[in-house]
Amino acid sequence: MGFIFKFLLIAIALSWIFSKLLQFFLKSKLKQFVDHANNLKREEDFRKKPQKDTINVDHIPQEYQEKKSKEIRGGDYIDYEEVKE
Repeated sequence: MGFIFKFLLIAIALSWIFSKLLQFFLKSKLKQFVDHANNLKREEDFRKKPQKDTINVDHIPQEYQEKKSKEIRGGDYIDYEEVKE
């Protein structure tokens, strides 16, 4: 009778300890998941929110694109002489 009582007492104690540890780890993992989801939401809101002092170009007029393609790329070479004083 003493062996069964000790066995049941140890089994109940171990199951109680295991359940408390399981609750702790599940809560910590759930907290990490919620924090990660909040960080993703915060970053998404930050990207969607227009920032101060920024310029957003939605459309470039056709005239500007044609004018830009006609410009000389790289500039002109100007020959110069050093003057010593």
